[in-house]
Amino acid sequence: MKFNGIMTALVTPLHLDGSVDKQSFANLIEDQLNNHIHSLLVLGGTGEYAALNMEQRKIAIDVALSTVNGRVPVVVGLLSPGLGDNVELGSYAKQAGADAVMIVTPYYVSPTKQGFIEYYEAIDKCLEMPIILYNIPYKTGIHLANDTVKEIVENVPNVVGMKVCSDNIGDVLELLQFVGDKISVLCGEDFRAVSSFIAGAPGAITASSNLIPEVWVKIYDLVQEKNYDEAIELHKKYFPLMKTLYKEGNPGPLKAALNLVGIPVGSVSVPLVDASSTVEAELKNKLTELVVPVR
Repeated sequence: MKFNGIMTALVTPLHLDGSVDKQSFANLIEDQLNNHIHSLLVLGGTGEYAALNMEQRKIAIDVALSTVNGRVPVVVGLLSPGLGDNVELGSYAKQAGADAVMIVTPYYVSPTKQGFIEYYEAIDKCLEMPIILYNIPYKTGIHLANDTVKEIVENVPNVVGMKVCSDNIGDVLELLQFVGDKISVLCGEDFRAVSSFIAGAPGAITASSNLIPEVWVKIYDLVQEKNYDEAIELHKKYFPLMKTLYKEGNPGPLKAALNLVGIPVGSVSVPLVDASSTVEAELKNKLTELVVPVR
């Protein structure tokens, strides 16, 4: 399995009591599909995985898979630091029909190279389904080095991709050299996706595509057509909006923006907080300037 194109890291719409808003989630997903997004990630960081309990996570999986109904690949995030929760939720996702799971590096314990390899080997044996590695060192405090990724790919047969969150395009280039012919190296940064595409990355996992899926699909298509200047200009046009979406803890501003354009997704869960009035006002201005449609 190869993952190409734009994968949206979906927000999880919530009611005021913190429960999953099933109808709003289904509506958000339908909007993504209507705008030709290539695949969907449920329960990433943008989906507030850490704030949801196991039952809420399973509900989100059920809603996503029943709504998509096989129209695009669906990946489920497993962002706990150890085997227990990840195997439980991964097994549930597999039985529900998920196409792959995305597993974050096992943070807090700071594994050795061998520890990383054995961790992913253990999950692979338990789940026996496609796995996307997830390296986001500025959140986890640990880094999955490229040479370790190479060994994981060689030793764990079901690894099909990796979400790379890095400020260093050199990391992406090296990773493409090491494993780009074996797995999908997916950019995990909205700001660096275009440069990663041009460098050879086959896709990206983005949060702002919740709000502007049609823009991201267009950017990706332009790069595939080698219209690099147009892709860069379109990305630059929406850069101020993207920057505002990350001025405060994700997905606070993103949920505020979605609510503003008529896609109700509710609030965020503590310890996150909703977007401040200053950021919300800035979002209104940016959305008005760009004429982002009310859906």
